[in-house]
Amino acid sequence: MDGYAGWAETDLPDWLATPRRDFDRLAAHLRPEVERLLAAQGVFAPFGAVMAPGRYLGVIGTVAAPNAQADSAIQLDRARDAVQDAALRTGARAAAVAANCTVLLPGGDGPVQAAVIMCAHRDGTAENIVYPYRVGEAGVTFAPAQVTEGTQDIFPPIRLRFHIRETCPPRPAGYAVTAFAFHGIDRATVCARMGLTDTGTPQDDARPAPTSITSLPDGWTVVVCNDPAMARAHEARLAAYSAGATIATCTVDERRYESAASFYHDGTQIWTVSHHGQAAGPHDLTITGTPPAALHETIAAMDREETESGYPPGMLDFYFDIPVEVVSALTGFRYCQRAYTDVVFDVVQDIPGRQGAGP
Repeated sequence: MDGYAGWAETDLPDWLATPRRDFDRLAAHLRPEVERLLAAQGVFAPFGAVMAPGRYLGVIGTVAAPNAQADSAIQLDRARDAVQDAALRTGARAAAVAANCTVLLPGGDGPVQAAVIMCAHRDGTAENIVYPYRVGEAGVTFAPAQVTEGTQDIFPPIRLRFHIRETCPPRPAGYAVTAFAFHGIDRATVCARMGLTDTGTPQDDARPAPTSITSLPDGWTVVVCNDPAMARAHEARLAAYSAGATIATCTVDERRYESAASFYHDGTQIWTVSHHGQAAGPHDLTITGTPPAALHETIAAMDREETESGYPPGMLDFYFDIPVEVVSALTGFRYCQRAYTDVVFDVVQDIPGRQGAGP
């Protein structure tokens, strides 16, 4: 089920955005200015654009290279530096540099002039969109674009453990999600307490719903929230939700290397564990209450894996996975698991005026 049927494109949430879609948007933003400059000057100096975080379509700003120099390599370096600085300053999720290049195309007869839009995404994806062109009396004529592999030279390397990118379902870069795992009450009661309607219709995995629900084989019911605001509203009522029940939560924000887990039982918070990798460093960990033995076992396992990885300490953020693995050990649910046997995520919808209805 596509929970967004009939939605206007401008209203779609950012978790539906993909690098491919963002690169097309950047190219559509830059190409008119490329065409204008080519028509006016027959050539153009490198410049770029950044896509701010936020909605599906994003907000794109043009970035001009400062103090352009005659040497083309210097111009390109300056443009890339300017875009990189802007991406860091704005927390951009995607960026691109447009440059005037001489290229050899597959199957071509020789070198041709092309506008090359070099795109990079914060998830590590990089592509070059190549527009061969001719400037004549009738103006600028572009040949169909060709897409080639690019180089990630705008965003810093990703510090998540490799298994996350290898095992997660296809999804937007910089994933942010909260999962609520309930035990001791049935699925219908979970929905009633959270003010949700279970549609019973599987979600389209390529377009995940704001909220979905599934039942795990060992009795856990898991509600997944892609909408951060909705997740925060539910988090504020966890004590009430857990009356006569147990709740384990897992929240991750890959963009900031933040993760957290909590555990409630019968109205009381038992423990929490949180990690703030970007703000406090790759070995940050805050623990409250009385955590399970699985936490200490996971910390030891991550320390051991980091030591044996061959990477310098802190180069990869192993502690990001500690809250994730603790919740997985307790419930069997992991936010970045590609597939579960006989487990289907169904779309759930808010009941107007009843979000977080309580017991």
